[in-house]
Amino acid sequence: MDKKTIDRIKNEKEIPAEVMEKLLLNRKLILTNQISQEKAVKVSRRKKVMFILAAVAIVFLLVMIKTPVGTALEKMFGISRDSGVGTVESHGIPNKLDLTSIQNGREIKLTKFVATKKKLAFDYQFKLNDEKLRTLLEKEIAAGSNYQDILLGLFAEGNMEDLFRGVLSYSTFRIEGDMFYGSVIAIFDKEKIPENAKLTLHIYRLHWQDWDEYEAVKAEAIKKAYSSFSVETALVYEGDWSFNVEYEPLTQTAEPQVLQADNVHEIKAKSDALQTTVSFNIPTEGDSGDFQFYDVIIYKNDVKNEAQSSFSYENKNGNTAFDFSFDLSALDNTSVYKIQVNEVDEMGNIVKELGSFELQNK
Repeated sequence: MDKKTIDRIKNEKEIPAEVMEKLLLNRKLILTNQISQEKAVKVSRRKKVMFILAAVAIVFLLVMIKTPVGTALEKMFGISRDSGVGTVESHGIPNKLDLTSIQNGREIKLTKFVATKKKLAFDYQFKLNDEKLRTLLEKEIAAGSNYQDILLGLFAEGNMEDLFRGVLSYSTFRIEGDMFYGSVIAIFDKEKIPENAKLTLHIYRLHWQDWDEYEAVKAEAIKKAYSSFSVETALVYEGDWSFNVEYEPLTQTAEPQVLQADNVHEIKAKSDALQTTVSFNIPTEGDSGDFQFYDVIIYKNDVKNEAQSSFSYENKNGNTAFDFSFDLSALDNTSVYKIQVNEVDEMGNIVKELGSFELQNK
């Protein structure tokens, strides 16, 4: 499913029953690969993973989770809404910047940046003086979406390799008056960012579709049972906005303790300053030839937690092996996180709870 569809589904509220029925049908068609969106400008990494692994008949998914927003986080903006970033900030670790880059007459300012070896987060902004862009953004906001399509690069001094590979990123925006505010949280599949690195962040492209056109083309594709559809980009900002970041990746680590586990085995966890990565196994029905849907719910101190997190899983020989990242910081040694894994249907409804466990840094 493309990112814009995911974002809209997860942010819908108070939708009339007849509209919800159509949306659920659309979601089922997309999730079961009966319909997909093709973009000339970008193919999602998630689709690539799905296509490649489908060829070898292995069920492996990469999923970005956004659980309901907590009351305290609602009062925060940008990357500070991420619990890992918030913990870093509460410990007085600096992440504020005032770096400006100008390309093609467009000035973009980098205002926050923080990273570890496996995760980074940053805020940026620019003046919203383009009426066409304002119209496109207002359509998206009215539809309940805040997703921003962005193309990035990340380099360490003395190395020509672009580190922004093998990464699952979540990009959002908001507008206030004549300002556009964007935020990016990116989770890497392994420790990609070198220790003590002097980093340079690049923004290469920001682009937008017309939401009305997107919905119209998608509806027509569903009506005619097309297997794919495409929508032209309505507006693009291109260049090479470059920012030499003064903050090196944070190096704090911890090993969370398992407080209790129910039907979850072989739990291995490690925390850095921004997140915790954990792997575990759950006995499940089916094998590598079966396609199943799973969901992970995160509780922080018994309250559903707002988290930009990712998990992958592989079904094999009656077990499902999970790799999971979420926003428990190594600097947080008081919070107790509960991770609950559910089997869900194509609509995201819980079929049954498969297992759960609790973690805390000591």
